[in-house]
Amino acid sequence: MSSSNSNVQLPFHDEMGFCNVLMSAIGGDGANMAAKLLFKVCVKYLNLDGAYDARYGSEKKGTPTDVSLRLCNFGTPVRESGPTNRPHILCVFREALIRPLALNRGLQNDALVIVNTQRAPEEIRDELRLHSGTIYCLDATRIALETNSRLNVPILVLLGTLLKIPLEILRKAVAETWPRASEANLLAFDQALQSHTEKHFDALEEYPLVPPAEPRGKIGFMNMIDGGAIDATTHLNLSSGMASASINPIPKFHAEICTHCGLCMLVCSDPGAIVWDDKKMIAIDAVYCKGCMRCVEACPDTKKGKALMAPAEVAVA
Repeated sequence: MSSSNSNVQLPFHDEMGFCNVLMSAIGGDGANMAAKLLFKVCVKYLNLDGAYDARYGSEKKGTPTDVSLRLCNFGTPVRESGPTNRPHILCVFREALIRPLALNRGLQNDALVIVNTQRAPEEIRDELRLHSGTIYCLDATRIALETNSRLNVPILVLLGTLLKIPLEILRKAVAETWPRASEANLLAFDQALQSHTEKHFDALEEYPLVPPAEPRGKIGFMNMIDGGAIDATTHLNLSSGMASASINPIPKFHAEICTHCGLCMLVCSDPGAIVWDDKKMIAIDAVYCKGCMRCVEACPDTKKGKALMAPAEVAVA
């Protein structure tokens, strides 16, 4: 792997020299790990510079979380840090987050958008109300299930190609970062390159550019309420909610097939999602389940099929 490659040209530059990337996911999707890998590759091997920021979400509750990358050419003064609110590139790990989090907010003109979905770019354009740009639709959930990889790998690969990272460098970085899962991840790598759909959309007056959210401002004695306490309703981002379990699809459970082996319990990020009674699994609790589909991966395939199936698999059956 080359230690420096100054020929990489970022697809965007704002007035401060940054190409801004925003990843929107829920806790446990692996957005943070994917962004760290990309940032390391760009800075260490491609002679780029920038800033990185992550807002963590609870893996158990599936809390919305976001990760920001600000990339620039080496030598550009890095005078901003923290999350970006004006992304050139948006990566959506869960399409159900588009409306609740208003992910079109702050998107720049002619943006690039990657969405984990089975739907067509035209449908996502209407869902996102994208003013202009290119939408890339990738069924990352299916790829992860088929290859036994993680959801973040297919999205990471497609994002890497949009950032013009040489494939051989990205491929080697993926293999070295997760050596025990390299075979599965490289299968997902190849599928991500071959199975996405894309479409460019010209500007549409019906979907105007939406300005970024207003900054929260500094928290200090000048804006404290009486008694010296901070008004949480002013300074918390309540629009994002505290959990996304209610808007994400959950696995379909077939009780008549279940062998009650308990493998699903070993991989579930919140065992409260799997309901047991008298040593038998009887249901999935949608209040706790965040739809990560790890239980679907672990569920054994019997002569009658799998007791746990992804919603997409059920629809096809």
